Amino acid sequence: MTDDTATPATKSPDDTLVYIVDDDEGVRQSLAALLLARGYTVRAFDGGETFLAQAALDQPGCVLLDLRMEGLSGLQVFQELSQRHSALKTVFLSAHGELSSAVAAVKQGAVDWLEKPCNETTLLAAVEKASMLSQAQARQAQRLQQLRERWNALSPRQQEVARLVATGISSKEVARALAQRDPDRPIDPRTVDTHRSAIFLKLDIRSSHELGKLVEELGLAADPPSRFS
Repeated sequence: MTDDTATPATKSPDDTLVYIVDDDEGVRQSLAALLLARGYTVRAFDGGETFLAQAALDQPGCVLLDLRMEGLSGLQVFQELSQRHSALKTVFLSAHGELSSAVAAVKQGAVDWLEKPCNETTLLAAVEKASMLSQAQARQAQRLQQLRERWNALSPRQQEVARLVATGISSKEVARALAQRDPDRPIDPRTVDTHRSAIFLKLDIRSSHELGKLVEELGLAADPPSRFS
């Protein structure tokens, strides 16, 4: 079951959504009141199962997640978020005596852990940190998706040429490498130049160095071919 969702009249600049997942109603209400007063959009859940079913896991935001709850534990919810590649960043709330579990969670990728009752300043700092990390990760994921779409717009031959051009070799060396790889499909250096221009245009880059960084970021980098005499 979820608590009533509340949206403040004045939202934070990046419209950050904060989820509170805790089976203690008093904790949910106090945390929600604090965060709403600071301009966050808040949704509260009394259990991990409902949270996983209803939350927008692919959108950036912060989760204040209780370690020990009925049903799924906080660690189980956190592991499920990881398996689903959620964009959300987690701050654990732990009771006295749960230090080892909280520290283990941070080692697994949680942003922070806070012992109940939480200090307001510390809590707000943790939420801000988690929100910023989540937003940055979402922007990077979006950027990579755009790069993949541009790369996929290249023809198979242009992709072959691009991976070689990215190593920094000349058009003449690219042509030789392609001919050695497939003798039945020789290519002229001037044709490589034509492909190079089209590749730069489609990928919105200006140099082989930029191309090298792009293919490395996409995990497509190739070892440079041996030099030919």
